[in-house]
Amino acid sequence: MNHIPSFKDFLYESNTDKLDRLPRGAMFDDAKNIKSVFRVSSHGWSETAEAFEKNQDRGKLSLVNTNDIEITQPNVQSNKVKGLIPYLDEAPEINVVEFPDGKKVIFDGHHRLVANWVLGKKKIKVNLVKTQ
Repeated sequence: MNHIPSFKDFLYESNTDKLDRLPRGAMFDDAKNIKSVFRVSSHGWSETAEAFEKNQDRGKLSLVNTNDIEITQPNVQSNKVKGLIPYLDEAPEINVVEFPDGKKVIFDGHHRLVANWVLGKKKIKVNLVKTQ
C-alpha cells in the first residue's frame, strides 16, 4: 500500500489524543485498556468464535452503532490502532456476532473498532452474523 500523507492524515493524528488518554493496558508495551469505552461481553471470545464459525455463511453487511458492540478483549495496541487509521476505509469489515439475547459481540476487529471510535464514528459497517 503506497500512501501519500494528506490533510486527512493530519486530521487523524489530532484525533489520536483520545487514544493516548485511555488507561494503560496489559500485555503490550503500548497497550491501551478499552473497557472504559466499550462494554465487555458476558459472551467470551471462545463462545463468540464458535458462534461465528458455525454461522458465518449467514453474515451480512450491516450498519451498527459502535456503542452497541461489546468486546471480548480489554486491550489493544496503541501503535496498531494509529497505523490503521489512514487505511481504515480500505480495511475489511469487522466481524460481529449477534447472539439470541440481542448482544452484538466483536469476533475479529478490536483494533479497527477502536480506530473507528478514535475518528468519532457513531455507526460502522460490519459483517453481522446472527446466531440461531
